[in-house]
Amino acid sequence: MIFCQTVGDKQMKKKQATIKDIARQLGISYSTVSRALSPHASVLVKEETRELVRQTAADMDYSPNLMARGIVMGKTGTLGLLTYQIFQEAFGYQTDQILKAADEYDYQIMMGVASNRIPKNPRDDQTVQIKQLVSWGVDGLLIHTRGDEEESERILNIVKERVPVVTFFYSTPNLSGVVLDQLAEYYEATEHLIKLGHERIGFLGSHWHDNTPLSNQGKGYGLAMRNHGLTPKYTLASTINAEAGYRLGKELGDQFTALVCRDDYTAIGVCRGLRESGIHVPDDVAVVGSGDIDVAAYMTPALTTLAIPYEAIAQAAMDLMLEQLEGQDTPRQVTLRSRLVVRESCGANKSEK
Repeated sequence: MIFCQTVGDKQMKKKQATIKDIARQLGISYSTVSRALSPHASVLVKEETRELVRQTAADMDYSPNLMARGIVMGKTGTLGLLTYQIFQEAFGYQTDQILKAADEYDYQIMMGVASNRIPKNPRDDQTVQIKQLVSWGVDGLLIHTRGDEEESERILNIVKERVPVVTFFYSTPNLSGVVLDQLAEYYEATEHLIKLGHERIGFLGSHWHDNTPLSNQGKGYGLAMRNHGLTPKYTLASTINAEAGYRLGKELGDQFTALVCRDDYTAIGVCRGLRESGIHVPDDVAVVGSGDIDVAAYMTPALTTLAIPYEAIAQAAMDLMLEQLEGQDTPRQVTLRSRLVVRESCGANKSEK
């Protein structure tokens, strides 16, 4: 960190204090100061000296050079986190849970945020951000995957085994990761609507026609429909966006008696669009979302949704990271499932708030 002060018409930079500055100030050796400030070696220094060094470091606004410490100790106590779209609650909440889980194990997080989840060449956001995080000397990488077909190979080629990697949300072959079983989740959500008596159930989402992890939502919905002798009907909703859902709600009319949506934002927009078209939720159309964002429980009607286990994902990701940092080389996948929270918008729980 650089501090600036103005002297006359000139700006003078105040240099960051170093361990050598502290040693010079106290008239003791560099190695003594280094040990006193180390979380592992401080027991080798007398308590009186240790406290004096720490107080002087605080007075001089000393902060450790993580990259230098990484060269000496082989680790920095930091992890890199790559995520996307933190302006949306679901992504922000997952990031918050990762930060909390890392803090429990005394790891700091250096975060990279890619502005786009869609691969772009030649300057792909994900590639650039991963390279940057590795260059900062992090001990490991936590990557919120985006689910495209080449993702696993791309990450492996960029990292080149320099640091451990743990991914989450979408599966990545040959890498340790936490996976959401979206096929099973969307099967359950769709079957819930079928058991309520619905037959004309639509899916609002994307990627149902390919073989990437992104298609599992649509596949789960389609499998439930076919297993119950019903015909799947897909409608494209390519972005996580309430406005896009709103437009769809205005357009769909009475085509369906129930809708399974790719996320809560789409579902909330759909509910508004349907209402403005004179179609009532859930009396005319039942709606189910995914994510369980805070507002979902407080809208009218309250939204039935799949509650993503953000905290469990963060804890499992940290467990996988610690395994690798302790020498476990075999990639391992942990599969978790979202929980169906039944509220008013599906018509099964109208009175409960």
